[in-house]
Amino acid sequence: MAKKLDLRARAFKLFKDLPSSDAEAEARNMSRIENFLKLPVEEQRRRLNAMDLEEGHFLAHHWAVWERPDQRPPIGDWSVWLAMAGRGFGKTRMGAEWVRARATEKPERRIAIIGATASDVRSIMVEGGSGLLSIAPEEEYPTYEPSLRRLIWPNGSIAELYSAAEPEGLRGGEHHFAWADEIGKWGEGVKAWDNMILALRAGIAPKVVATTTPRAVPLIQRLVRESGVAKTGGRTSANARNLAGPYLRSIEALYGGTRLGRQELDGELFEEIEGALWDRAWIDAHRVATAPDVTRVVIGVDPPISVGGDACGI
Repeated sequence: MAKKLDLRARAFKLFKDLPSSDAEAEARNMSRIENFLKLPVEEQRRRLNAMDLEEGHFLAHHWAVWERPDQRPPIGDWSVWLAMAGRGFGKTRMGAEWVRARATEKPERRIAIIGATASDVRSIMVEGGSGLLSIAPEEEYPTYEPSLRRLIWPNGSIAELYSAAEPEGLRGGEHHFAWADEIGKWGEGVKAWDNMILALRAGIAPKVVATTTPRAVPLIQRLVRESGVAKTGGRTSANARNLAGPYLRSIEALYGGTRLGRQELDGELFEEIEGALWDRAWIDAHRVATAPDVTRVVIGVDPPISVGGDACGI
C-alpha cells in the first residue's frame, strides 16, 4: 500500500523543489500546480505519463488538485446539499468524490447511493468514467459486489445501491450519508426521497448530496424552498477544460440563449411550463380547502388550430 502524504508535501515531491518548510518554495509549487491545470488535457496526460508512476498516480487521484471552487461542498451547517447545474458540469465527479471522502475518512460508515434506475446507478454512479470505481486510487479501491448491490472499502465502510424507481427498497436502511443523483429524473421522486431521508439516522450529523440537472418536478421544487438545504449551481462551460471544444461550440450555437439551453447548459430552474396559459402562482393563490356549492359549471376549451387539425377532447 502506498504511503499517504498530504497534498502540499506530495506537491513538493512532485515538482522537485525546496523543502516544504520554505514558504517561498511552497508558493512556487502551488503556482506550478495551478499552471499545470491550465494546460490542455492532452498535455496534462502526456506529462502525467512522463512522471514517476507513484507521483502521477497520486496527482491523478487527488481531488483537491482538480476540483474547482464551485464543486466544493457549501460552508456552514447543512443537512442537504442540492447541487443543480448544467450538463457536463462535473456533477457526477462531485458526488462520487464526496462519497469517497466520507467513506475513507472514518471506518465502517454506511452510505446510500441512489439513482433514477438500477442501470443508472451501475453504469454512471459506480462504473462510469467519473463513478466511484474510476476515481478510487489503488490503496482505497472498494470491492464491488453487484449481486448484493454494494461497495465495500478496505476500512469497512459500505455503500448500498438503490433505485429510485423502487422507493420501497429504501425502507429499513440505516445510513450516515447519501448521494442522490439526477433527482429530476426520479419517477417517484418525493416518495423515494422521503424514504431515503427516514433512513438517514446513523451518526450525529447525517448528510445527503443531490446532484442534478434542473427540472420543474415536485421534488426539486420542494427542496428549493426547504430550510436546511444548501444550494449551489453552475454552467456547463465551467468545466470547459474537461470537455471537447467542438462539443461546447456546437451546443452553444444550437441552444445558447434558448429556454432549453438555459436549463440544460446554464443550470437555471424554470418552474413554469413554457407557453402555459396559467401561472402556478395564480393557481396556488386561489386554492380552497373545500369545493364551494355551485349552480353552474363552465369548461373552457382551447381548440387546436393547425394545418390538418388535431384531435381535441374534453
